[in-house]
Amino acid sequence: MNQVITQHGWGLDESFWDSYKIGFPKQQWYWQDNERGYFSKNVNQSKWIKNDLNNGLKMVLCHSLGFHLIQGNLLDEASHVILINSFNNFLPSNKKRNLIYRSLKRMEKKIISFEAEDMLKEFIHRSFSPNDININFQRIFYKNLKSVNNNLLLKDLQKLYNDKNSLKSFQKNCNVIVIISKNDLILDQDSTKNFIELLYKKLNKKPTVIELSNQGHCLTNLNFYQIIKRNLDKKYGN
Repeated sequence: MNQVITQHGWGLDESFWDSYKIGFPKQQWYWQDNERGYFSKNVNQSKWIKNDLNNGLKMVLCHSLGFHLIQGNLLDEASHVILINSFNNFLPSNKKRNLIYRSLKRMEKKIISFEAEDMLKEFIHRSFSPNDININFQRIFYKNLKSVNNNLLLKDLQKLYNDKNSLKSFQKNCNVIVIISKNDLILDQDSTKNFIELLYKKLNKKPTVIELSNQGHCLTNLNFYQIIKRNLDKKYGN
């Protein structure tokens, strides 16, 4: 049995993955979503399903900050890790660092002042740009904004200020796929570049890097299953 466990990024919830799931259940993949709880939802941390025929793929799928929110034990056992517009350090080392830091501090003030709703709407629009927000996701997201967990939202926003010195652990033979959006307005290209360089140094296997044109920080209007299927090891790619 092939399995997927996901971790959404900052300011999102498990509904983020709805459009990504298409194709996986039909191929008998078992899909579970972690839920961080930004919108007063129950927090959920998934576990790998154990069985006597446990010889399928174990795929972790992380978006953005989700790489730093996912449980380490899931990465320890994962055969594949898919990182979508992820990072080790969100703040870049280039001259944009102070500008981005100040933007984060303005977002922080909005949360502290209980003005998170409009700020999150703007964040999501920028995240999907240059594309429109997925309609189904927007409907759920706008409804969720009525019950924002400001404390958790602030706590995780502050994680973006902290430089990380090392990667989380991966299984020795883990296959890592890094997906990069070429039109990302949220994550600086320097942070992406540094992250990939670190992966090359730390992993036993070289990561596969996929660059997507005309996509923003949040992907939309894609057959995600087909993208992953084309890039899995030939041994498992049927």
